[in-house]
Amino acid sequence: MAIFRAETKSLSRAKGHNLAAAISYRAGIKLTDTNKINPEARSYDYTKKPDVVHSEIILPNQLSEQLKARGIELDFQSIADLVEIGETTKRGKMKNSARLAREWVLCGVPELTRAENIELFEQFAQQQSEEQGVLSMVFVHDPTAGDDMANTKAAAEGKKMDAPDPRNIHAHILLLTRKLDVSSNNKLSLGKKSDSEVSNDERTRPVVPKELIGKVDPETGEKIQQGRGLCSNSEWLKNTRKQWADILNERLAQKGVQPVSHQSYKDLGLSFKPTKHLGKDASILERMGIETEIGKYNESVNRYNRSHIEFAADSLTIGTEQKTDDSKRWIDSINSGHVRVQQRIERSKRQVDSGRQDLARAVAEDTEISRFIAPNSRNAEWAIKRTGQIEQIISRSEHRATKIAEQERQVDNLVAEHTRTTTSISPSPNPFDDNARRARATRLAREQGQFDTAAENYDRRTGYYGGTIERARDRSKLVRHEYAKKFLNRNLEDNNLRPGYRESSDYYPDKLDYRQSDVIRDFAQNQGLSKENSEDQREYMRRIFDTFTIGFLEKNKAVMDLLRDPKAERYQYDAIKTDYDTFIKNLDEQRKVIDDKRKYALGDITQVSRMTAESLSAPSYINALDNYINDEATADQNKTLAIKHRADTINRTCEQFKHGMIGLNNIREADKRQTHSEALQVSLNTFRSSYGNELSNDQQKAINVGLSAIKQPVQSNTMRLRR
Repeated sequence: MAIFRAETKSLSRAKGHNLAAAISYRAGIKLTDTNKINPEARSYDYTKKPDVVHSEIILPNQLSEQLKARGIELDFQSIADLVEIGETTKRGKMKNSARLAREWVLCGVPELTRAENIELFEQFAQQQSEEQGVLSMVFVHDPTAGDDMANTKAAAEGKKMDAPDPRNIHAHILLLTRKLDVSSNNKLSLGKKSDSEVSNDERTRPVVPKELIGKVDPETGEKIQQGRGLCSNSEWLKNTRKQWADILNERLAQKGVQPVSHQSYKDLGLSFKPTKHLGKDASILERMGIETEIGKYNESVNRYNRSHIEFAADSLTIGTEQKTDDSKRWIDSINSGHVRVQQRIERSKRQVDSGRQDLARAVAEDTEISRFIAPNSRNAEWAIKRTGQIEQIISRSEHRATKIAEQERQVDNLVAEHTRTTTSISPSPNPFDDNARRARATRLAREQGQFDTAAENYDRRTGYYGGTIERARDRSKLVRHEYAKKFLNRNLEDNNLRPGYRESSDYYPDKLDYRQSDVIRDFAQNQGLSKENSEDQREYMRRIFDTFTIGFLEKNKAVMDLLRDPKAERYQYDAIKTDYDTFIKNLDEQRKVIDDKRKYALGDITQVSRMTAESLSAPSYINALDNYINDEATADQNKTLAIKHRADTINRTCEQFKHGMIGLNNIREADKRQTHSEALQVSLNTFRSSYGNELSNDQQKAINVGLSAIKQPVQSNTMRLRR
């Protein structure tokens, strides 16, 4: 199955990169950094790298025609020289932060031949060269061409190393970050940056006429700068990844291979987690049998994804079973529906016969009345009147008969359509006709064969689904018991860091740390899964096993992930928490700067000034926390941490009001005491108006203690000395 990979990064001197070294490794050749002002310039030799199967320089069409007309030819050494020497200052110094190239790493498709993969890599590189107007280089690595240098070196040292994955054909595509300019004397030099390398602000800033550049914008009050009127960097990256996916899918469609997608699991609405790219160093260690952090993380992610796939399979099996039951009910409904149709036919026939009898009786009655009128002329008036009534009866009877006949015709059509394959509108054949008997016998045999085949197929499908359902139930039972067992063993010493023993998750990564133990303890209490004092151990275990259903596991997936792999959960938790830690660190630093300024403005009366300054900045600090909590981009985990920190901040602020007001009595200077008192009163009014309805009784009490201290008379130091 084809996979999608399109990763990009910048090669820059700030990260210790060198373009001569990068090209040498990716092309499997020897190159020399000829930059004389680089003290670390040297030669790089990767000629022993055997998996390089293709290397090529690709130029945008306009530059290619320009160089061809000037008779200029490029090779990898001249390109490395051009960039390494060109990325220097006018004073002849190294640009230590220069971006040398942008690299795209593309994964090939094992279902395609090497030549087809190379053709697609070249197509992508040509497309990027045209869009950016820069030179690009394509280097294709194929493990089937030979073992890499790491494997050869390990074999020489007598170390065992697994061979690289033969399906891992991939390409390194390097694009220069600057366009190339050709001078009148046919010399190449680096020009302006390509669109992909400028800042996001410059990319998205609109294009303006040259005469407006440098003038002050009347709306913003800032100088107008030239922009490129492009999409943002993130949108550009998404579009570029989509371009590679489109190139791949066009060829995969011709081969009948399932297409790939450039979208993330999240964008596709899937609950799977992405793995991390091992990289060269980690890949070598893993192939030598040495576990790496990235490898362990990927294994935990794979287990997580497999569990989701198995759960989806279980759900599909259950859904199939339900559909089978629905099909049975549908068949029964069809059969019962056929019976209802037959009953309706019989009822309609009875109605038609009744209508015909009514019509016959009406005609007979009319004849009898006519015969009676002739010898009884004195009753003629009455007879005429009765005749009119009879005509009306006849008319109604005829209308009713017509209506019933139409209804019979509609019913006949319905029956004919419903039983088209089993009935015939022609008269029934003579039961003594041999040809008819043989045709009827043949038809019945054919129908019996069709019925037997359908029954066999139904039995076979029922058996298959039954076996699949049974296997799924077995897997489900094993998964449930595994999670239940981990939950029951959660308090064992081998599964938890022991307080007082200075144990750390760095040394015991597979144990539950203190935070994780608290999470599981709270989960057990909230779900009623803690063992009762009077509960028998076996009964408790049975209760836990019965509780841990597939639905329960899915509903509490986060806790189950923690039970299954504490290390992976801790890694993910810490990775997500990094955003919260950075936010709080920056917020605290900003608050400290503001508090220091206010503290010195108040006179810096030891702790009283500090608490007063912090009480003044508390509302804006809490407001920043509220914005972080209400931000949709904030992870739920970080929202929980921020909510707790917000509650702690409110509680600490109440204590600061208390001690700050009490500390006013220790300020000897009346003017400073007045300044602090007024500042505390202003901040308290603001704080109460914003968060007064959230304060607990203890917090209100702390503030009231401080307020009562203000009302007490202030004693001077002189009075205390006399005592």
